[in-house]
Amino acid sequence: MITQGQVTALTAQAARAATYTAYDATGNLLADWFINDSNMPVYAGALVATRGVGEYGQTPENLVLVELLKPTSLSLITEPSMTIAVLNTPAAWTGLFNINSLTDYLNSPAIQNLAQIALYEGAYQGLIDTGIINGTESARFIATFLQPAVRYGVDAVVAWVRGQTSGELAALIQNTARQGQYAIDFADTYGAVLNVAPELGGFENTVIRDEIDQAVTDIIGNPKIPDIEYTDAANISATMGNISVSLGATTNEDGTFRFAPNTDRG
Repeated sequence: MITQGQVTALTAQAARAATYTAYDATGNLLADWFINDSNMPVYAGALVATRGVGEYGQTPENLVLVELLKPTSLSLITEPSMTIAVLNTPAAWTGLFNINSLTDYLNSPAIQNLAQIALYEGAYQGLIDTGIINGTESARFIATFLQPAVRYGVDAVVAWVRGQTSGELAALIQNTARQGQYAIDFADTYGAVLNVAPELGGFENTVIRDEIDQAVTDIIGNPKIPDIEYTDAANISATMGNISVSLGATTNEDGTFRFAPNTDRG
């Protein structure tokens, strides 16, 4: 079970990992950035293909899962460079919560947060459906798979556990997994002092629309995979057959909560 306070830490970690420099050395706003209605700089350029959208760096697939972007829009993104063109097309958006354009979404941090929480809810259920977790493990163990599942998809995490991902994607997933661990460690260490959030039963009733779970199931599917033997120790690992994915204990170099920006910034 992951508590509400730990979810808050995971979302804050995701936001930190998606933070980029908005100003040049002279203090001028960089190209493709604008100041939104909350007086915050937001990015709306072609690099959304790799940086993601908004405060949490959400992907177009993420936006489809939370029903903000139409599923058919994904078929129009035939290469990364097409991402911004599709997101800038009003017809690609469903109109949910009166979000009818990329600008609307970037001007709505509260909706972005709701979407991020819904993504955690959906990914959590997806990881249970695929057998990666059963929901009774420690929060740190669950976060190891939940954080990258939100960013890269449940299928990608399943493939990672199976040892079927490319070296580049595997490295990205592993880094995000460690960030998830770091977020839980941070919340567990400082949560009481910071009063991060009230305990409201973890993931229970955190999403109003039950359709989110169904959308996740429809899109991600429910592949049958062998049972996983879990271990909840300093070194977290998941084993599937003869393939083992292991993560060492988190260090100060593993999480962007240490107030260091991403390595790819600018």
